[in-house]
Amino acid sequence: MKNKFLIGIIIVLILLLIGSGIRSNWQQNKWIKELKASNELVLEKDQTIKEKDGQYAKLVNYFENNEDLMKSLKNSNKDLAKLINKQNEKLLQISDIVATFEEKLDQGDITQIDDSTFQIGLFYPDKDDWFINWDGFIFPKTKSYKGIWKFGELNLQAVLTETERGLWNARLIGPDFLIVDSITVKSLPPDQYNPYGTKKLEFMIGGGYRSSLNPDRPNAITVGAGVQWKNNSILMIEAGTNNTIGFQYFYKFQTLKKKKR
Repeated sequence: MKNKFLIGIIIVLILLLIGSGIRSNWQQNKWIKELKASNELVLEKDQTIKEKDGQYAKLVNYFENNEDLMKSLKNSNKDLAKLINKQNEKLLQISDIVATFEEKLDQGDITQIDDSTFQIGLFYPDKDDWFINWDGFIFPKTKSYKGIWKFGELNLQAVLTETERGLWNARLIGPDFLIVDSITVKSLPPDQYNPYGTKKLEFMIGGGYRSSLNPDRPNAITVGAGVQWKNNSILMIEAGTNNTIGFQYFYKFQTLKKKKR
């Protein structure tokens, strides 16, 4: 009778834990849906922001699906879309950037070679650290010119971060003379970046050792096997050397993540 009462209490506790886990999971899913709706509203109102000269930021729209991304790519770059399909690649993200260079008023000297030839060198943004250089000759008599365009390195850096709301923030950093009119970044949701997808069913096997609190009952070595589904439910069946067999059910209702800085 005492054992039945103890077993009853254990079952009730297990059911209470399962119920608490399901309720916590339901509340968490509700909160995630509300945050997603709020984030979508934030994205609708978001604009490209100039943080300083040469540095611009824009939130990433990661609520796109693969079909919409591919349609967008086909409209802008059909050849690349065909190549991606041919090589069986997965399209994850598209970034569209409209940029130009800052205008600049410049003046300088020209060198006279002879009566009909003048030499001139033009530099942008400046002579000491130029990105564009034109070096050539001007011929006043024929009203013509001849020269060579040279281009230096344009160093660009793309940085992707995650905000406290869970949104992604894309930054483009370049030289001070770079002006970005707009940045548009479309992406699949973060959970779809896993190339293997979400596992619905997993199998597991293991064992353990049980020390009996009753001196009249022997200790036991156990061997068990089970399955996990939907990433939060675990069912285990085990057998022990003390001629017992049983099952266990676990429900994962919360995951603690350590924020890294």
